[in-house]
Amino acid sequence: MKIDPNQPLAVNFAYLTKLYIGAVSKKLNTLEIDRYYYTLITIHDHQPEITQQQLADILQTDKVTTFRVVDHFCKIGYVRREVNPEDRRSLYLYITPKGEKVIPEIKKTYKAMNSICLKGISEEEKETFFKVLERIIENVEKEPRVSIKINYKQEKSRKANLSYAEE
Repeated sequence: MKIDPNQPLAVNFAYLTKLYIGAVSKKLNTLEIDRYYYTLITIHDHQPEITQQQLADILQTDKVTTFRVVDHFCKIGYVRREVNPEDRRSLYLYITPKGEKVIPEIKKTYKAMNSICLKGISEEEKETFFKVLERIIENVEKEPRVSIKINYKQEKSRKANLSYAEE
């Protein structure tokens, strides 16, 4: 695919995101989840304690979306919630032993996908790429914007087998 420099950058980033998430989902299709792998990794990497609100803030998602995802993780036994004894409105999130079992596979898959994405790119080019990407993000973060939700879902054939498919 040849990139048209006159096209909005978001078009290319969205296309790449769709390809990347689709490939990760294909590689992890034996798990009980079809997306939100990074959410599970984030909970894991912020142990021993992360609240549901902190998770929403880190992922820059709204409370309702975060609640639904965490609720699904709880139903399938990957995560458990505990009320914060100091603030009963706050819920701590913990990875269960069942959830711990899938973390290495998810991390390995992300690492493999990153290697695939960066194949044939020199270390110098990678360093430049990440510096440029960081600058692009910093530039756009300075702009006024409305909050949007991007939610890539799998096609119905796989989704029909998952309990939270109605989202």
